[in-house]
Parts: sequence; C-alpha cells; structure tokens
Amino acid sequence: MDSSAINSQGSIYQLIDQYMQLEQIPRNKLVSQKTALNDKKKVFSELDSVLSALKTKLTSLTDVIVNPFFAKTSTSSDTAKVDITAQGSAVSGNHSISVDRLAKADTRVSDQFDDAGSSFGAFSTDQTFSIFVGHPTDEDPDNRVQIDVTVAASVFSGTDAEILDGISDAISSSMSQAVSDELIDGDEVLHSSVVNEEIGKSRLVLSSEQTGYTYHMEFGASALLDTLNINASTQSSGTSGGYITNVGTSRTDSELNSKFTMDGLTFYRDGNVVDDALDGVTLKLLDTFTDAETITIQSDVSAVRGDVDEFIDKYNSAIKYLRENTKTNSVTHERGALTNDTVYGSIISDFRGIVGASISGTTSSDYALLYNIGIEAAEDGTLSVKDADKFTAALENNALYVSDLFNTEDGIANKLLDYIDDFVSAGGTINTSKQQVDSQISSLNDRISYMDEALDKKEKQYFDQFSSLQQTMYQLQAQQQFFNSFLG
Repeated sequence: MDSSAINSQGSIYQLIDQYMQLEQIPRNKLVSQKTALNDKKKVFSELDSVLSALKTKLTSLTDVIVNPFFAKTSTSSDTAKVDITAQGSAVSGNHSISVDRLAKADTRVSDQFDDAGSSFGAFSTDQTFSIFVGHPTDEDPDNRVQIDVTVAASVFSGTDAEILDGISDAISSSMSQAVSDELIDGDEVLHSSVVNEEIGKSRLVLSSEQTGYTYHMEFGASALLDTLNINASTQSSGTSGGYITNVGTSRTDSELNSKFTMDGLTFYRDGNVVDDALDGVTLKLLDTFTDAETITIQSDVSAVRGDVDEFIDKYNSAIKYLRENTKTNSVTHERGALTNDTVYGSIISDFRGIVGASISGTTSSDYALLYNIGIEAAEDGTLSVKDADKFTAALENNALYVSDLFNTEDGIANKLLDYIDDFVSAGGTINTSKQQVDSQISSLNDRISYMDEALDKKEKQYFDQFSSLQQTMYQLQAQQQFFNSFLG
C-alpha cells in the first residue's frame, strides 16, 4: 500500500473516532450517573460509620450497670497502710480507719520428730483420718466439707522423716482429689509440707490456702493425729505441736480474722481485701496502725468529663459530616451527595431538637437542660462545654443531676439512641438507601453493557462503510489514471 493509502487509512480511523465520540455521549452520561451513585453509596457507608460510633458512645453512657456519670475517685492518706478503690455505687465522703490486726491463714504444726526415730511403730495398718475444710455457700457461710485422708500401712515401715513425708503426700493427694471431685474449690485446699527447723529434726505443717476464721481447719478423732499432736487445741510451743495463730471460736475472737475500726465501728473479716464494709468500695489492709488514717471518696469529675467530651466529639462529627453532604457549599457551590434528600437533610434539625429540649423526670428541675451543666450549641449545631464550672458543680452536688439529662426515659442519650437506631440498624434507613442505590447501579450497568454492544456494532458498521467507500475511491482513482495515460 502506498503512502497515500496509508494516510487515507489513518484518516478513516480518525473519522470513525470522531463519529464514535458523538455516539458515546449518551453512554458517558450513564457512566457519570453511575459514578455519582457510587459516591452517594460511599457517603451512606461513611454516614453509617459516623452514626454508629455515636451510637456506641451513647450505649456506654446509658449503661445502667456501669453508670459512667457515677465514676468515683478514691484516695488514702497513707497507701502503705491502707489502699482503696471505689466504684460508681460508692457514696462520696471521708472515712477514718485504723487497723488492729491483719488476717492470717490457719497454720498447724505437729510435734518435732527425730528424722531417724521410730515414733509411729504402733501403726501397722492403713490409717484414715478426717479434715474438715471451709467451703462457704450462699445458703451456709459456715459450711464445711469432710475430706478423708488414708495413709497406707507401708508408710509406717520407714523412719519418722519418711513417715512424715508419706503423711504429707497423702494429705496433698486427698486435697487434689477433693478439688477434682468438686467438693471444694481450688483456693480452699490445705497445703501440707514437712519442715526441718534444724538438722535431723522435722515437723509436719498444715496451712489453709485462704485466710480467716471461715477457712480454719478442724479434725476428726484419730490416733495418728494424736501422735502427731497436730490437732492440739493449744498454741505450739517449743517442740510441741498445735496452732500458730489462735483460732478462737468465732469471727470476732479469732485472731485469724482481720480487725479494723472505721468511723468508730469495729469490723472483722476473713481477708485483708474487704469489699463489703462500704458499698462499692474495696479496702486493702496492708499494715496495722493505731493512729487513724483517712480514706476519701469523691466524684471523678475528670473521668465523667472525658466521657461527655467523647460524646460531644462524636456528636459534632456526625453534625459536620451531615452538613458537608446534605448542604451546598457556600464558597465552592459544590452540592453534597445528599443535598435535597429530605430524609437525611432533616437529621441535623432533629438532632438539635433532641439536645436542646428540656428533659422531664430529672431529679432536680434546675438541671433539665444541657445548658444547666454548661453545655451549649453553636450556630452550626455543634456542642461544647462552654462553662466547665457549671459542669463540675452539678457533678459534685449530685451525679444524678448530670446522669438524668442523659439517662432518664426522656433523656438525651436514650432519645438519640432510638433516633439513630432507625438509621443504622440492620434493615434501617441507611441500609435501605444503599440497597436502592445498588439497584440503580445494577440497572445502569445493564444499560451501559447494552450500549457498549451497540457501540461496538456501530463502530464496525462505520468501519465497513468507510472501507467500502475507500475501496470505491481507489477504483475511481485507478480508472482516472488509466484514462489520463491515453490523454497524456
């Protein structure tokens, strides 16, 4: 093919391209509509995320079990002696405390035996004895479980040191079995061991896992225990067995229990961690002391303010995102993806109506508006704590003043939760809107595919027509050249 033919061929492609650009205008409009719908779907997804984040925070604010508005902070005048933690249910105030005694585990020791001795020669058969272990229940806080221990006859053929080891192993085995059989809990066992106070001398030692009178040990009648003298009702002294700490006969006279005085009242407890002396307060008794220390419980203004600030941040994020996508930018005049959509365009005004309304059923009528605790709305609908002193005063006067504004049936958090849930729940408004957009996109895809097929056919038709026309022109040019050869 000569250069003129090549140029002519190139001209055909250019001409067809120009024709096809005109033919593609309707298709391009559909593609633009599809792009706009995808952008709109993205906005719906992002709006769902923004509103869901606000919903999550509102859910935590309305948690009736862990009411964040009742968060407390607690301090001790000497944390080396007594420490304190307080939950939301704790009542603010100061308390005076002194500790007379710390709780101890019940420990019993046997007589001291010579390792090489033969003090157990009288036992030639299996020996079984019973130990009664504390296992309190809701129905019976003094409940005890009988655990039988059997020492095989073969154990008594050894020396005193070997026999003590055998008895200790039998006790440990029985305790483990009792836990496996769910007769007692793992932290209710008695620990058994053999100690050597000096070379050649040994004792059997039993110690309760838990501290306090509730978990003191008791023994059944047994000749073997009598020989050990580990069940003696007297305090161990010298080489004789008995108890290390006076067990007593009740929680008030047992030296196994902690004893402390608070606000003039005397308390006895099994442990040194006490969570039932003051509602919502856990005390850790760390040392004994007679000069009273002070423990203080008060509203945790910083924690509550942090929760409220987080709510405000997420609320404002929702307002700003809605404003960007439901309004026309006054500077760029760019329309948001949801402009003129009345369903989503009304959210901002609905939000403002909820947070600006007076709340009914509050503890104090003086705290029925967010304004009463220092929270105000700006012209664009966003919230902020304008008066921190108002907020702090309300919280310190009574945490209910702040809580009621959010958590009553008519409260802001509950109303916003109900409102938002209609949008973000499965099958909610946003999900329905996304499905509608997907349906529109699917319809456009079908139309675009149909038009692509039609355009392909149109392009081939143009190419065939122009190729045929070009062939005719070649023939005419050839004829002209033929006739010119005679005339020349």
